[in-house]
Amino acid sequence: MFEKFEATPQDPIIKLISMYRDDPRPEKIDVGVGVFRDSNGQTPVMEAVTIAEQRLHETQTTKAYVGLAGDEVFNDQIADLVFGQSCAPDRVRAVQTPGGCGALRMLSDMLFRIASDKTVWLSDPTWGNHYPIFRQSGFNVQAYPYLNRETKTVNLDALMGKLSTLGQNDIVVLHGCCHNPSGAELGPQDWDELAQLSAKNGFFPYVDFAYQGFGNSLEDDAYGISALASTVESMVVASSCSKNFGLYRDRVGCALLLGSTPEASDLARGHILSAARSSYSMPPDHGAAIVAQIMADTALRQSWEDELTGMRERMLSSRKKLSGLLREKSSSDRWDFIADHRGMFSLLVLDDKQVDRLRNDYAVYAVAGGRINIAGIKDNNQLEQFADALVAVTT
Repeated sequence: MFEKFEATPQDPIIKLISMYRDDPRPEKIDVGVGVFRDSNGQTPVMEAVTIAEQRLHETQTTKAYVGLAGDEVFNDQIADLVFGQSCAPDRVRAVQTPGGCGALRMLSDMLFRIASDKTVWLSDPTWGNHYPIFRQSGFNVQAYPYLNRETKTVNLDALMGKLSTLGQNDIVVLHGCCHNPSGAELGPQDWDELAQLSAKNGFFPYVDFAYQGFGNSLEDDAYGISALASTVESMVVASSCSKNFGLYRDRVGCALLLGSTPEASDLARGHILSAARSSYSMPPDHGAAIVAQIMADTALRQSWEDELTGMRERMLSSRKKLSGLLREKSSSDRWDFIADHRGMFSLLVLDDKQVDRLRNDYAVYAVAGGRINIAGIKDNNQLEQFADALVAVTT
């Protein structure tokens, strides 16, 4: 039976991981894989996570299912972290999911049940998995302009111009902060304008919120969601704890929705639970229980926020240093945008030959198009090495 299958193409990032692993050169640098790494090149277990996990080990008495919605304490805490005081809490509903991808898919499946005729709009560029997630739900998917590939900044005129043409037949997927893959950010005034445009024209905001705390702060990174939630009637948010809690392999996500009324929110939540039941059924408990422990304990929460601040400051420092090195080595300001970007990623806009040269000649592994993970550069020596390599392949 299985011989009827056609071979699936290998995921380019999985292929890159394999190539990097097999490369014997000791000076190799991995800026392709999208995980945070410290100055030792490790993706650490956060101290608060270690303590919370030990407490769970000592106090948990069962491994029975926690229910379709998952850990309700976790759900309440994430809802508060994401929405803050921007809207009435009784209009917000949250469902724990297996990672941010699970949240994206459950929200997409829920929306398709009542909005199958709507078009989903993704930013150009966007995270590669967005397209298959929304298409698998059944949506027609299109792209709206986002990045100015010359300046590597948000093309605000083109973005707002396109969004101004969208309306009630459209769902617009927005990166809440730390845009992947570009790193280019909307500012507070841009979010305010976008929120007003959504309320006026009627397009539905769908926010992918995978990097809260990796940009400027937990609060500042949620500004866009707050602007939308205080302005529009309804919206959804897919939140992830993979990055800001370092719980990548534990798959901890949350599907959040804001309805026009508590009754409307209950109806939508019921359809998320129905979609979950026919998919993975019950979410895994371990990672969400860890987050719940951390958020409910004042000392653990402070420890987590402090460590998250350190992670963010490492990335910001690396951005500033790399931008300065590239200005010096290239005798130009063409790379200054790296310091202005936020989160783990920046899109350098490189062609295939340049990306291949980085890998083959300089042992630097980047994703096609030149997306780099700034947290993949370990120390000042690697920053220097990377800057030399980038200047060499682009001049």
